[in-house]
Amino acid sequence: EPAQGIVLLAPATPMAPLVQHEVERKGLRHGRRLRVPLLALVSVVAVAVSLDLAAFSRSGKAASAAATTAWVGKNMQPELVVEQSGGLRGMALGVLFALLMMGCVPAWRAIRKARELQRPYQLQDLLHGGIADPEADLTKIITFIQDQVIVPIDERLPGRPFEYDLHSFPFVPMVLVIGNHSSGKSTFINSLLGVSTQETGVAPTDDGFTVLERWQADSTEDGPTVFGCPGNRPFRELQRFGQAFSGHFRRKRKVLPDDADMPFGLQIVDTPGMIDLPLTGSIDSDNPTGNQVRGRGYNFVDVVRWWAKRADLILLLFDPDKPGTTGETLEVLTKSLAGLDHKFLVVLNKVDQLDNSVDFARAYGTLGWALSKVIRRKDIPQIYTMYNAGFDAKVGTHHKLPLDDFAKRRLEVIAEVCRAKERHLDNVVTALEETLRQVSMTAMVLGAIQAKAARRLVLTWLVGAALVAAPLGVLVWLVATGRLALPGSASDVPGVAHRSSTEAHSEDLTFMGMLGVLSAYAGLLLAVTAGCREFLQQSRRLQRTTLDDSFEEVYADFFIHNDGDDHRARWMNVKPKISSILSSITCASSLKPFPSWEIVRIDACLTKDVWHLRQLARLMRLDANGEARPSNDRAGAARKGHDKGIVHVPTLGNL
Repeated sequence: EPAQGIVLLAPATPMAPLVQHEVERKGLRHGRRLRVPLLALVSVVAVAVSLDLAAFSRSGKAASAAATTAWVGKNMQPELVVEQSGGLRGMALGVLFALLMMGCVPAWRAIRKARELQRPYQLQDLLHGGIADPEADLTKIITFIQDQVIVPIDERLPGRPFEYDLHSFPFVPMVLVIGNHSSGKSTFINSLLGVSTQETGVAPTDDGFTVLERWQADSTEDGPTVFGCPGNRPFRELQRFGQAFSGHFRRKRKVLPDDADMPFGLQIVDTPGMIDLPLTGSIDSDNPTGNQVRGRGYNFVDVVRWWAKRADLILLLFDPDKPGTTGETLEVLTKSLAGLDHKFLVVLNKVDQLDNSVDFARAYGTLGWALSKVIRRKDIPQIYTMYNAGFDAKVGTHHKLPLDDFAKRRLEVIAEVCRAKERHLDNVVTALEETLRQVSMTAMVLGAIQAKAARRLVLTWLVGAALVAAPLGVLVWLVATGRLALPGSASDVPGVAHRSSTEAHSEDLTFMGMLGVLSAYAGLLLAVTAGCREFLQQSRRLQRTTLDDSFEEVYADFFIHNDGDDHRARWMNVKPKISSILSSITCASSLKPFPSWEIVRIDACLTKDVWHLRQLARLMRLDANGEARPSNDRAGAARKGHDKGIVHVPTLGNL
């Protein structure tokens, strides 16, 4: 329709979702135009049904005609009465059917509308700007998606596995610094701040998490005070880690020199050094999951996971003296940082302490080998080699290693730290997208397991009922056909003579046999019940061991033409949640089902809302960098061009 100014776009351009939205909007408008023809069609069907019912009524009602002639009168023929009464009944039924159909259509439409995602916002065309406050819109959209799409599914899952994956606003961008003890974390932070605020040393010096922020006045706050910070609402969730964590958690706000690299509006989180500590718990029946407390009083791996999911950059520092991964570091890499590869940087720090290139190659190779054991990819992440300048670095004038190159790498790491503010909103959108995909995968796999468990439960008890009812049915059949006489029934049969004492003695034996039959039947009932329960218990155990098979069955159609590496990597994060859910319930059939329209909602958010959020984050980056947004004048010129028949295809640079 060139007269209406439809923009022709290349299929690969990022504007394709907007074109799809425009087409869907027009489809809805055309759908409204079809309401009158649809109701007319329903009326025609109702009239046809009424005529059919009238013909059926005329075909035969002789008894009704005889009864009608008794009171009609002599001047009216019975055949006419039968025809008129049958036609009236048919018309009445047809009208009722038409009213019923006309009432069902709005009800069906209302149900479908209730299941659709009712957005309180519009997915506007952001190619040419037009958003006054992108941050407010982004916060509103994310909050709506979490409340209307994720939370309803999460509340039906035992333990609410996605409760702490949701975002709370506002919160300040942050950088998480983790590593082995004596890897130079605190020294690097002091160098970044320009003041010596964190204690440094070869032995472990920090026993808790510390948030550092550039501020207008110096202040230090303890953990419970930080939990109530209005500018960082997610900090409230840290209360769940207990008093042992909050007692060693603090925030330091410092006045920094003007030439400090640390910008305003950014938080640096210093963490305790990762070391191997003795366990305070063991894996047994009381602690089957193996989530032991490693001498800290709280679950360090879970705490690091909480910080890592909300951090915009994760610095993982290693010491050349200990380039390998300790047991706690191994847990952090495999559990806390799983699925967050796009956030963390691996840093081999303190390379100035190496004497020559041989030592450097040995330390670098050892770290690469250790990372290859936990990062199951051919390509290990880039390793930044640097040293801390200024505070504790002891660099001589003559060194066998190219320290100038390592200093450049340090500047690159600092630049990445300062760029964390720009990445903040993009990371929020990425986290929301990943949460939506994990919720969808969890619902689909658990839905398949729940349906299979429900079928197995019904089938098992049906088979058990058949095994129990079969002997009883045979007994009833034998008694009904006279092939078996119950005790005491022979005396009631006419024509049977009185029995002798021997026959009376045999009747006692028959009565005892009946008791034996009843006892055997009771034993069969108990055996079938126990067998069914044991079979169901074994099936529940197999559910947790065959989760991979359930995942493959759910995504079998998708894997036909795709290897699904992304889905399999996501499954490694979702699988522990599903295993914990199945371990906490007696039977998977007790789970509430997940209707397909909820999965459709998630897919709609992934294809439309997430793309819209990306464009909002882009507008905010333009505002933060002082770049000019694309003006609406360009949009007006584009519309004029469309009216003249000119086709404008936006390029990637314009986006």
